[in-house]
Amino acid sequence: MTNQIKSHIERVVDGIDVIETNYLNRQRFAACYLMACGGEAAVIETNTNNAVPHILEAVRQAGLTNEQVKYVILTHVHLDHAGGTGELMRHLPNAQLVLHGRGRRHMIDPTKLIESVKHVYGEEKYREYYGDIQPVDKARVTVAEDNQVIYLGGRELLLIDSPGHAKHHIVVFDKETRSLFSGDAFGIAYPRFFPDGSRLVFPSTSPTQFDPQAALETYRRIVDLKPKRILHTHFGANEQVEDSYRQLQEWIEFSKTLAHENYEKGLRDKDLYESIRERIWARFEASMDAARGENLSEEERDFLFLDADLNAQGLAHYIQKLHS
Repeated sequence: MTNQIKSHIERVVDGIDVIETNYLNRQRFAACYLMACGGEAAVIETNTNNAVPHILEAVRQAGLTNEQVKYVILTHVHLDHAGGTGELMRHLPNAQLVLHGRGRRHMIDPTKLIESVKHVYGEEKYREYYGDIQPVDKARVTVAEDNQVIYLGGRELLLIDSPGHAKHHIVVFDKETRSLFSGDAFGIAYPRFFPDGSRLVFPSTSPTQFDPQAALETYRRIVDLKPKRILHTHFGANEQVEDSYRQLQEWIEFSKTLAHENYEKGLRDKDLYESIRERIWARFEASMDAARGENLSEEERDFLFLDADLNAQGLAHYIQKLHS
């Protein structure tokens, strides 16, 4: 890597940097993290192939070589978290990939992931957004067990099974700084909406494995660890843990009620999804108005569109699967 790479990397706390990935050409939308301790490093989340140069630049800026990266850790294998893994591992010869057992086969053989993305976006957009997703040698893949501790330069990292958003999800807790890398397991909290540092936090209920009860149990388990900060993949450090937990509980109850009410009205498929999405937007608008005294701008609505759309799809899928 050279200084020609224009990367945005910020220190969060001792030994932890947040890396801007510019996912979908947006800022402060999706992050990766670098941990460094005792001459070793770990990368948490890889985003897409487009993020790999920024991750390698973060390693360089930390004064480390690629050979000193010990772990690449994925919270789960959705491609905004894991799409660049195979490409990144090619540059990190000593790194071991750590992830949930249910996600292992998709990193060793990403064929199904690639097919699903191409089905949604088409070949051209797949290449633009994700590059060519590379497999990972199975000898370099380690399955994370619930409550397993791994060590980075003597620093303890606790790995915790955390379903709710997805069945193949883990979170990572750095005991030294009490920082928890949450992936999508403790909601989404974009800092751009609140310059004063407060947060609007909402769950990711995207298809196809959303489970509200499991999500609530995961939230409780995370809070019981008493983390000082949540390090969201979407996006950045959030020290308002208790308030975020309250918001997430309220959103889950809202989401369940919303899905059940619309299903009981007889709505199905596209009609069900569109009705749910309309109510999600109404809640976003009301939440912003209450918190800021102003509603969402068109630019902000555009920024949130993907989340609102995926959350509505996930709730429609959840309720129809529940009754199937």
